[in-house]
Amino acid sequence: MGEFLRGNPESSEDEQRYDQESLELAVNGLSRVVGEQDDVDNNSDDSEEEDDYDDDYDEDYDEEDDYDDYYSEYEEQHYGEERADFDEEKMTLQELPLPAEILKRYSFLNELPHGVAVMGGVARSIAREIITGEREPIRDIDLVNIIDEEGNSEVDDDTLDALSRKFMPDDYAFGHGIKNDTLDNYFKTRDFTINQILVKDSKLIVSDFAYNDFQENIVRPTYFEHPYDGDDISSRLFLKALMMRTVLSQISDSIPLIEDMERPEYIGAFDVAVFLNKAMSRGAETARVFTEDLADWDVISEDYAGRPVALAKALLEDVDAFEFRPSTDERFKDVQECEDMSGFFIPPSMSRYYASDPAIRRAIAEYGDGLDEPIDGEEERVSGYYTQAEYDNINR
Repeated sequence: MGEFLRGNPESSEDEQRYDQESLELAVNGLSRVVGEQDDVDNNSDDSEEEDDYDDDYDEDYDEEDDYDDYYSEYEEQHYGEERADFDEEKMTLQELPLPAEILKRYSFLNELPHGVAVMGGVARSIAREIITGEREPIRDIDLVNIIDEEGNSEVDDDTLDALSRKFMPDDYAFGHGIKNDTLDNYFKTRDFTINQILVKDSKLIVSDFAYNDFQENIVRPTYFEHPYDGDDISSRLFLKALMMRTVLSQISDSIPLIEDMERPEYIGAFDVAVFLNKAMSRGAETARVFTEDLADWDVISEDYAGRPVALAKALLEDVDAFEFRPSTDERFKDVQECEDMSGFFIPPSMSRYYASDPAIRRAIAEYGDGLDEPIDGEEERVSGYYTQAEYDNINR
């Protein structure tokens, strides 16, 4: 692993020792409880007066309480404290009507039939604007078809197929169109609380967890993804949270915070490359801030803070079969090539955007400028968007 990354995975020997100690502790503890329970059962078989039987019954009940207390103590010791306050069973939803300004700006909403909802970045940007007045940058449209608990849909398959082809062309090219989901399951299976939102039938549906974290500008994993404090999380979930924090820091008046999440013990170079590529596709400023955040969280060496091009080149020394590419690279449109690359590369998510944000249109136009002037490998772009020549220089 190159020197640009911090941290190493625990050795398998340590993991085996830890698992063995945990197993022995669990077996010994359960044996103690079962043994004491057997003593109680044996005593209750003896011929005794009714008062003695009642005393034994009370003692038996106390032993069950001891077992529950022991199990809770064991669970907390080995899994951390449960994040019960964020259990999806305690989640409540509220519906907010969409303001006329938002309905006008996102005119495609009027084309969606009842039951088809907007999720992801567009829904999150709308929710943030309604709740805080701020607006997140968005890149594409993600739709979901909400069905009832019996699996009944308000929309037929042909209509869903046509909507997928029109509004989700990149996903559709890979056979991933609009998926079906129940409202309950959708809200219980999000990765972050601020993704517990939907725009459906001209209304914003938002969980109380999401509403509060929008107000506090917090990026927090859901109970579904992270039920116990201190439990290790996946490196991709952590890097996604860091990316969200980076993006929000550029549009928010308050400092976005990552809460209820610790840096994973091990973060691989490939995962860092994946998210660095995403950051660079959003522009040089986002990529620069993202590398600074990576350094702040001790994921990379401070030498690479604010130097995304240098980091990208260093990552390629450790990552095989990877290329840094802009979102609108024409090569992404070759589905067969994408499949040959283990499914990592995706079609362009910005080339056919249906919202009316002029900033996004300008960004797309910049990608198409085709600037091919030589790039000094030691220089870092300060602003704007990386050109194809710069990507070629990185991958060279």
